[in-house]
Amino acid sequence: MKALVTGGAGFLGSHLCTRLVNEGHEVYCLDSFVTSSPKNLNRHVELIIDRVDGITDLPVVDWIFHLASPAAPGDINTFKGTCLAANISGTKRMIKHAESYNAKLMFVSTMKVYGQCHRVEEYITGKVAGEKLCENHKIARLANVYGPNMRPDDSRVIPVFITKALKNEELSLWNGGRQLDSFCYVDDIIDGLMRFMLSDSTGVIEFGYDDTISIAFLADKILRLTGSKSHLITTERVTVVDICHQLADLTRARKELGWFPDTILDAGLVKTIYYFKEILHVGKEN
Repeated sequence: MKALVTGGAGFLGSHLCTRLVNEGHEVYCLDSFVTSSPKNLNRHVELIIDRVDGITDLPVVDWIFHLASPAAPGDINTFKGTCLAANISGTKRMIKHAESYNAKLMFVSTMKVYGQCHRVEEYITGKVAGEKLCENHKIARLANVYGPNMRPDDSRVIPVFITKALKNEELSLWNGGRQLDSFCYVDDIIDGLMRFMLSDSTGVIEFGYDDTISIAFLADKILRLTGSKSHLITTERVTVVDICHQLADLTRARKELGWFPDTILDAGLVKTIYYFKEILHVGKEN
């Protein structure tokens, strides 16, 4: 098959491109490198440098995976307007291209569409609008994803904690780290996206891990796995809207795709920590 991955040089997109290449597909990546890096790309992927709402001619493909959008809170606030452009104007462009050539289209969304979170308000607004536009196509609604190819300066909790732990810097737990969340390793998510695209299913299917942990528990685990000397700070108080975080309903994923995440947290964190050690040159001689 021929596949187009928007945002294919980003964290999630780069893993998807590699999976597609490894399975023998012809892969095109559409990316403007606002938050991503060409270093992430598999050498067998053909790169198209453009915004997802741009004007560059696109290849005729069988599958379109639409992932392009800033997702980390820091990026969302730094690149104001980019989320709305990618998830609304960019989605309209992908729908038009898919329907012109009878391609399957998958819009990658977020579990945060259920709630509100001021830190990522533009992201949520864009994803809600994108889901509405794609209601006749495939919508993959994801919980928090983590793994290799995340940036050290990514503002999401796992890369922040790992980076600070490896540098033996203090880790601040908002409100004592009592808030609950769920994290799913990237390989499991990519497997779910592939199964979804290969299926005849449309509409919304949710993907994520089926249990929650506290942020304090996550921090303790990362400190233990890294052997860090970092100290935990629990005095910072931040207003957090609990409905930002919700477990994925895996009913359709299990029933229609035979999908269920099988990477336990320790195993996924070990792989992610190893990646961060490599890119941060931790434990290596200069």
